[in-house]
Amino acid sequence: MLASPHILTGSVALISGALSFSVKKGSKLHRKFGLIFVISMAVMASSGALLAILNSERLNAVAGLVTFYLVATAYLTVRSAKRQNPSLNYVLTTFGFAVGLYAIVTGIISLNSGVVLIDGNPAQVIIIFCSIAVLAAVLDIRAIKSHRISRKAQLIRHIWRVGIAMFIATASFFLGQSQVIPEALRQIVILVTPVLLVLFVTVFWLFRIAVWGAFKRDSCRVACLVCGIFVVKVV
Repeated sequence: MLASPHILTGSVALISGALSFSVKKGSKLHRKFGLIFVISMAVMASSGALLAILNSERLNAVAGLVTFYLVATAYLTVRSAKRQNPSLNYVLTTFGFAVGLYAIVTGIISLNSGVVLIDGNPAQVIIIFCSIAVLAAVLDIRAIKSHRISRKAQLIRHIWRVGIAMFIATASFFLGQSQVIPEALRQIVILVTPVLLVLFVTVFWLFRIAVWGAFKRDSCRVACLVCGIFVVKVV
């Protein structure tokens, strides 16, 4: 019952995320596609996590919860100061630490028990998700304590969280569920390329904001457009 909305919202998230990457940053289209991406990703991640919990899939549950956390906090980061809700920030930070704690405990117990795979993936992968959740939560605490962060810090915080969430979703679809892709397109280059493109665009924008500041001109539009067209076409 939950599988259908999970697949549907996952497809919408990939397409809207690709379109958000492709258009000019800060534009109305970027904000609209970005909002669709946030909503669809939140539904996809939460429904996926619930499905994983019901099926006793620990790694997939953690992946879904971490993705939800990243998307939610990325969205809150770019909201205006007047629309910020401090209580919600505290709740999400606690949520991030809780997911990270569960992930590290599960990983350590599994490795100490000689378990090599969790949900068909190396047990060490769950430690990676733990690191992401804890890092994001620690940075959340820092942002809460500082009360107000610079525009550059906001953008960096927004970009890396959206980028990792998109990376997780893209990798889950193209590499984790490649059986749903037409056989003619099921080639390693086609499957890996969109995942690497998301990673490349994320790193590019992080570097650009950190070094050159805000979006003065859209110099990576060609790369973003290629990424968007590729993902939309395959999906």
